[in-house]
Amino acid sequence: MKYLILLITAFLVYSCSSSPPPKTFSVDLASPHYEAGDAEAYFDPFFSIGSLKKYPVNVYYYPNEDAVGLQFNIQYVNCNQFWDKTGRDAFIAAFKRYQEEYEQRKLTGKKNRNAYGTVQGFFTWKRSPISAQARGNTKIEIGYLFKDKAVFFTTTQGEAIDGDQISRGRNQTSPVLLMYFTRAQAESLAALFSQEHLQGLGRPAAGTGGGAADLDGY
Repeated sequence: MKYLILLITAFLVYSCSSSPPPKTFSVDLASPHYEAGDAEAYFDPFFSIGSLKKYPVNVYYYPNEDAVGLQFNIQYVNCNQFWDKTGRDAFIAAFKRYQEEYEQRKLTGKKNRNAYGTVQGFFTWKRSPISAQARGNTKIEIGYLFKDKAVFFTTTQGEAIDGDQISRGRNQTSPVLLMYFTRAQAESLAALFSQEHLQGLGRPAAGTGGGAADLDGY
């Protein structure tokens, strides 16, 4: 019996140590890329004082990595949030489920930032024109939140740690980043995420537009 317990323990330890690490990806900003369209999203205000602020989001497709980058500037920081195909498919499926729950009035006021799951992401950021380009893997939660008397479809990006800076004895970490979408805004981005749309991009194209939409009361 003693040897059986030791054998089971050794098996469990080996199984845990041999589990494959989470699949990550990266994107080279210098890789060929195409304009995929324009989008917009709401972000928390500076120091979380006041109402949400709406910002434009430029969408680019990197065919070599099969990744879509959302480019935006928040508080003077140039940001690029990247989604691989797995993440984009999850976003589209999550929004479809959100639409159904919205119409059926099943959304609750609880914190549901990860109601529709978590995907792997890649993030680059640059705090000023002369600062080093930071980059790192991250996780992105997909869900929804009630804010400013409205309900939003949301993505919550966790911290990203710049590995290059750590190797130089520095520690540059990005903050947690929330993006709030009205249904119209999320639908517009989901359309840009579709593989059919992306595969049709063979050269830089004009943006698809995506005007402002009223907030979604609930």
